[in-house]
Amino acid sequence: MRQAARLSEDLETMNPLTCEQAVQQFFAYLDRALSGEPLEALEAHLEACLDCCDKLRFSRHLDAFVKARLPESRLPTDLDAKIRRVLRG
Repeated sequence: MRQAARLSEDLETMNPLTCEQAVQQFFAYLDRALSGEPLEALEAHLEACLDCCDKLRFSRHLDAFVKARLPESRLPTDLDAKIRRVLRG
């Protein structure tokens, strides 16, 4: 119980992410490349923002689609920027 209360206090003292900052971290999140404070901040944002939850769901489907079709290939260099522009909507 103490640990949960401490985690809640720690999250409150962190600066909350904006939606744009959250979206920029989606693919790192999906690749399990986030940890520590960045992961906690993103998860806290997702708990409060349904719009970003919808965008993350889309990102998850897109990530799976691309990985299934290009499993060993490098992605075009501008694809990441195009996807980020669409997600910022």
